[in-house]
Amino acid sequence: MPARAVVLPGTSLLVPGAGGGADRVGEVRRAVDAALDRLVADVVAPTVPGGDGDVPLVVLAPVPRGAAGGYGRRRPSLAGAGVADRWVPEIAGWPDDDHGGHGEHGLRTPAAHVPASVGLVALRAALVRAGRPGRPDAVVLELSGAAPAEGVAALRRARAVVVAGGAAPGTPGAAAGDDAVRDPGPLHPVRLDPAVAAALQVAVAPGSWAWRVTSIPGGHEHLPATYRVAEGTAG
Repeated sequence: MPARAVVLPGTSLLVPGAGGGADRVGEVRRAVDAALDRLVADVVAPTVPGGDGDVPLVVLAPVPRGAAGGYGRRRPSLAGAGVADRWVPEIAGWPDDDHGGHGEHGLRTPAAHVPASVGLVALRAALVRAGRPGRPDAVVLELSGAAPAEGVAALRRARAVVVAGGAAPGTPGAAAGDDAVRDPGPLHPVRLDPAVAAALQVAVAPGSWAWRVTSIPGGHEHLPATYRVAEGTAG
């Protein structure tokens, strides 16, 4: 089962440059960075080709209403939030894969939806700070309902999970302040999409998660009153 998890706000504003010239969530980003730095230091080790089959890292996120879920290697994109990828340095310069920007059969690696993309960008930044540049050795599990069998298997093999918190884009509560909609389950008071919350529990069954939650004021009238970053340990 995964040893650690970090739940971060799945807002595109967390990606540097996505909000234009004004950085409204700098304090939130610093809290996310600190949590991911601890996760990387604790559980991420160099991958050995042909090793034991572990999936080192999984990015777990909801998809927008009406979109299909998916599982596999992904590249980040904020196009779904109306932000052109070429204007965001961390995305425009993404090391797509080891084949000159193209995946299997000469096709470009598919783009993740916004919540998973936020997780990918934040995770890569933590790996770079830890001296591990390049494309993150991570798979993405995007859910619109129950996790597929391969996704559940990946979660159970993972060393750590990076989770995009908040309601799925386009669903009731997605635009509400963090205090307005709360998950009544084991992650209370961190908001999670129901499918994501269920997958996290399946990943550690029959065990459970122990969580430490950091609350950060939104600091702007057009932002949620509070953002929350959660660090989980499986047991």
